[in-house]
Amino acid sequence: WLQEAGYHTTDDTTPKTMIYQPPPPPFLYGAGIGIIVYCLSRFLSHALLRICPTSFQQKVANLKFAQLYHYHSLLPSTVHAIIQIVGTYNFVFYGDNDVLTFDDRLFVPYGITKLGPCFYMGWFVGYLLTDTALTPSFKIMGYPYVVHHLSASMAWTFCASNQVMQPLASFLQFNELSTVMMNVRQVLLTAGYKSSDLIVIVVSLTFFALFSAVRVLPLPFVVHKWISQEFVSIRNEVGWGGAILLSAFLAVNVMLQGSWFTIMVSKLIGMFSKKQSKKKEQ
Repeated sequence: WLQEAGYHTTDDTTPKTMIYQPPPPPFLYGAGIGIIVYCLSRFLSHALLRICPTSFQQKVANLKFAQLYHYHSLLPSTVHAIIQIVGTYNFVFYGDNDVLTFDDRLFVPYGITKLGPCFYMGWFVGYLLTDTALTPSFKIMGYPYVVHHLSASMAWTFCASNQVMQPLASFLQFNELSTVMMNVRQVLLTAGYKSSDLIVIVVSLTFFALFSAVRVLPLPFVVHKWISQEFVSIRNEVGWGGAILLSAFLAVNVMLQGSWFTIMVSKLIGMFSKKQSKKKEQ
């Protein structure tokens, strides 16, 4: 059905020069909605806190400034993650995965919402830019997240403008599947649960499993396909400059996901080693 939708492809193998053109309207609509929903979710986070148990409100009130900022980022992050999962799953699992596939329609005959992948690409960028713009400082947000947000925003906008790499972009948006469990874990810790409590351990392991499954394990295949097939196709479609730009983003993404995965593995090893040492002491 996607092949009949008239998505953008090319048979010209002559490398082209990178030329800027504005993203399709659905991308811009999505970006605007992403900005609005982020701001509303952040406002709603403050409103919902007022109806939470007093004990939980006190714990949140005792958070330091940076921690409080991150707490009120949890709801916008979770809402965004759910929207991306729902909006991209059909295209990710049933769409054409050719690097030059691009459906630029606002309304499509597939998926739950019937909104096209171009719209959700824009929503993704709107969320990332708003999250970066509203941070008190890059230090509080975390420099790796700043790099991730800005580089991804540039890459997604470039891809939408040149109508390329939509399947990979949608797959990376679907990676937000792991974000939901990460945020649930943080809420539990804010509520006073310890990292050694059973519920936190279950959520942590679920998060680790999802992160590994959607963000880490596919990376070797993504990189191999990019090097062996997709780089040439992108170079022929948007020129050397665009191909190098997207290669740089892919490298940044691999390094960030790899570093976060390494941190999680080290924490899991530390958690289980502590349990083993406690058992020996007993």
